[in-house]
Amino acid sequence: MKQKLPSLPGFMKPALLAIIMSCFFAGDLMAQSGGFAGAYTRMGFGPRGMGMGNAMTAVHQHGVFAHYNPALASTVEGTQFDFSASSMSFDRSFNMANVAFMLPPNAGINVGLLHAGVSDFDGRTSSGVPTEQFSTNEFSAFIAFGLNPGERLSLGFSAKLFYVDYFDSVDSPLGFGIDIGLLYHASSQLTLGATVQDIFSSYSWNTSGLYGGSLANRTDSFPIRFKFGAAYEFRDYDLLLSADIETRSQSSEVINRSVNTDTGRPGVITSREDIVTGSSQFRIGSSYGVHERIDVRAGFDIGDLTEISQSQRASAGFSLWLPLSAFDSYIDYTFVREPEGISYMHVFALRVQL
Repeated sequence: MKQKLPSLPGFMKPALLAIIMSCFFAGDLMAQSGGFAGAYTRMGFGPRGMGMGNAMTAVHQHGVFAHYNPALASTVEGTQFDFSASSMSFDRSFNMANVAFMLPPNAGINVGLLHAGVSDFDGRTSSGVPTEQFSTNEFSAFIAFGLNPGERLSLGFSAKLFYVDYFDSVDSPLGFGIDIGLLYHASSQLTLGATVQDIFSSYSWNTSGLYGGSLANRTDSFPIRFKFGAAYEFRDYDLLLSADIETRSQSSEVINRSVNTDTGRPGVITSREDIVTGSSQFRIGSSYGVHERIDVRAGFDIGDLTEISQSQRASAGFSLWLPLSAFDSYIDYTFVREPEGISYMHVFALRVQL
């Protein structure tokens, strides 16, 4: 139990603790990262993918989602439409739309859109007087092209655009990135996949209108992702198992501050440097047909292998094939536990196959 400070007035204790932490742990606090740009693009895509723990790099069954690997665009049959929405806590939203269609004889295109937002921020003046409500919105649109140059091999390329709307006085940045991927059918049951994602992806900010010219230009890069996956289908049991392993190259800006006493007058020296770190993720997923019209799914996603207890999240869901004669249509649902049990997500989708 922490010792009390009886000799100090109560209002001074928080200030003293803050000063002590700043002196002894300043380096650690400044070195820590508050996250990386584009986090919403790494949450997953639709209840089918999220229900299998996002272990989808090599999964081409039960719908095409080139968000995970652009080479999957070449596996589409006919035309596929997906519309998804999420129920989340803390005034957050996460929505997706997806369409994929064939380009005969051996190619396909997948177009998708992601939206993430937070609403009802309480705006106040420096005196605490309420002003207005704020909201933030982020969008990511991609188009993926997949080609089958051989019977077993598929190749893919994806171009992505990013748009952010945070605050009226901050210019809304546009970002661009690319993905490349491949898919290899090792057998009729085993599929292997690999992809490199978010190459060149970044946001470039200009906040001079809000904070002044010293913060005019800043670039926040997305982590570059290297993913390898495998999927195996037990057709006699209508069971699909998948696994992904991912490594990321992450660039961060570290701000160092020190006190300069050489000039005779104390002064603060500020320096900035970019450091590159890495992290690893692991995911597993499964899909099982319990009925000719019902599939159930479960998955497990470890967001950082060095912090398993804090970054893990489990998911489970199902798909229902609707009895419509004109076209195939499905209702998908997934329940996702967010890392550290902070909150939960309910993800719904409608899929139509023409």
